[in-house]
Amino acid sequence: MNVDQAKTYNFEDDQIPPKSVMEHLKAHDAKMGELQPEIALTKATYTTKFWRHIEGQERSGRYSLARLDQIEVNRLKPAVSGYLSSLYPRRIEVVLAPSPYTTGDHKKAEMVVNDWINQPRMRDRVLSASRQALLYKGAGAKIGYDPAGEGLDRVWMRIFPYWEMVLDTDVHDWDDARFVGHVSYRPKQEIIDEYGLEDENLGGTGREDYLSDYVGGTKSLQGHDEAASDSDAFVRVLEFCNLTDEFRDTDGTIYKGRLEIYIIDDGYDGEIKPVYMGPLPLVDAKSQPLGHICPLIFEHEPEYPYRGLSYAEQLMPQQKELNALRSFTSIAARRDSRVYLAKKGALDAEAFSDLRSGEDGLIIEVDEQFSGALRDTVVPLQHGPVSSNIIQSMQMAENDLEKQVTLSPAALGVVTKATAEEVRAVERHTESEFGRHAEQRDLWLQDIVVRCLAAHVAAMYDTGDSEGAEEHVDSDGLEFNKEEVVENEEPKEEEETEEKEETEEKEEEPKEEEPEEPQEESEEPQEESENVHTAEPERKEEEISRSAERSLVLRDAENEFITVAAGDLDSDFDIGFAEAGRSPASDAELRSNLVALMDRMMALYQVVIEGGPMSVMAEQLMYSLHERFQLPPNLHPDYLKQQAAELAEQMPPEEEQMPVPEQQQAPAPPEEQAPALPPEQAEGEQIDATLTQLEQMHPDDALVALEQAFADNPDALALVQRAQRLPENEKAASVKSIIQMIREG
Repeated sequence: MNVDQAKTYNFEDDQIPPKSVMEHLKAHDAKMGELQPEIALTKATYTTKFWRHIEGQERSGRYSLARLDQIEVNRLKPAVSGYLSSLYPRRIEVVLAPSPYTTGDHKKAEMVVNDWINQPRMRDRVLSASRQALLYKGAGAKIGYDPAGEGLDRVWMRIFPYWEMVLDTDVHDWDDARFVGHVSYRPKQEIIDEYGLEDENLGGTGREDYLSDYVGGTKSLQGHDEAASDSDAFVRVLEFCNLTDEFRDTDGTIYKGRLEIYIIDDGYDGEIKPVYMGPLPLVDAKSQPLGHICPLIFEHEPEYPYRGLSYAEQLMPQQKELNALRSFTSIAARRDSRVYLAKKGALDAEAFSDLRSGEDGLIIEVDEQFSGALRDTVVPLQHGPVSSNIIQSMQMAENDLEKQVTLSPAALGVVTKATAEEVRAVERHTESEFGRHAEQRDLWLQDIVVRCLAAHVAAMYDTGDSEGAEEHVDSDGLEFNKEEVVENEEPKEEEETEEKEETEEKEEEPKEEEPEEPQEESEEPQEESENVHTAEPERKEEEISRSAERSLVLRDAENEFITVAAGDLDSDFDIGFAEAGRSPASDAELRSNLVALMDRMMALYQVVIEGGPMSVMAEQLMYSLHERFQLPPNLHPDYLKQQAAELAEQMPPEEEQMPVPEQQQAPAPPEEQAPALPPEQAEGEQIDATLTQLEQMHPDDALVALEQAFADNPDALALVQRAQRLPENEKAASVKSIIQMIREG
């Protein structure tokens, strides 16, 4: 719905008409104005500009480098950075499971979501939102799609700060929110082109930075030249997701919820109508409309979930005190200079100059006529030491700050001589603190995943170039109303009728003049005329099938191409998350698990090969062990089956005719059984299969396995241990040499 249609839209029965929208925006701006000093000081402290911000010179070049007595001890940045690295690991995996209402393919949907959310740019956006939510009171994310994009780039996400997010802060539950919005500055020309506005009817404003030194209620910078700013090149735009009222389209369709776009260029005075109205941009798998804005709030007031509390707020009081005390101590230390008292006339000008120079071994002579003791000639003025109360106050501030930082010392890079019980206590404390924030992180990411799937489905159905999309749009790209659509359709039908009659007359005229021809030749023009009449329906059917068959092609871990259709994603799933980041400790744990479980895995695999009822249980145990202990991918049961099948295809014809134990459903009669292999041959094949498996493993893991296998052979064990001490680039060749020696006996 364009701007002209929105002006005539009836808002009388709406719960949130445009007048109420402006009231909510006005309340939001007033609240953000009150929070601006606090948020700006937090940002300045995080960027080590505490004293510059206090003096009002954060963004100017007048900050004096001679102010060496202003000391900052930035404890906020390492606390937030360490907390963020522990809260959001290097890689997070989305786990999708089928729900009772699932109709799609959860494996394909999981692949799409993981490939999308773990892109470098997307991970950087998630980290940016998490960092802002820890520093300030929250952050916001917008998700949408571009039908002209390719692959995963069809769906986009953008992060914006807390002060641009318009929330329903008066509700007591997340699901009771009536609206959510995003207000920001956008170029005026971009808005004119996007919504078909007229330049003379649209004012302009300067772009304001919320965290800079602005005069409250004005649009000018302190100490900056307004003439040099972009005073009319931008407009303030509000994207308002109305989750309460319905949207009635010009064709009579009713949608639950609606998206409204407002231009606020001259304040809130007067009656401001939206320049665009339409349904909410996304729809979930249950056909429920979704807003495209997701707020992230780690901590909130107990009774108001949309009133955020920042993690940095609990650190700022001690940070302020620590900066002030350290600066006071620095000033006192710089005032502790050499000051002397001397009797007038006791020293001449040259003696005074030598005294100021303070050279080592300097001797100053006093006139022999001077009466009195030499110790009374020049007396140094003693300064009192810095009070111990200052030092104790700084220690108290440091201790309070450490208690407020819910991190273990290892996360900050501090090595301590803590006992095992102390380490367990710290881990329990941090896990409980991380648990609450990680739960909010997962809820936010869950909303992101739901909107990601909905956006991918919408992008598959919305081709962006479908035929007939311009039928309800005029020459300027503006949408017709319902009456204009009817008026434009009626002449079209009359024209089609006239064209049809003219075509029939033209077909009848030559038939009267032409002589009669055989029936075989007269059938050809008849077929051509039928093709002319059926060309349009066939073209429309092709267009519909083309738009419905649009899909997404991805490559899986086995380097195979997987085609994902809209039906695979347009479904309800159970969404969970698993941390998949690797660290030296986790790598060591993985290596120890591999060594401890190798014999058991080989025994289970032997049972699977032999077949029988126990093979089913053995195979399921292999799946469980691989998932629980995070074993390498080349030890997954499916991968082992694939390798065994490829090995069977490469066998000679005589061996291919031998019965496979897995295919035996019941024991055959004694006279029909195939001859059993000799024990030596069966043992040799088992050893060869084990050596083949070792060749596919990582060199370090293979050497650990060989070390355990040759524990009773001192010579072979010494050879393996010598290979373990080789450089990393030589271990692979050493493993191959050892395996070749074993095969050669």
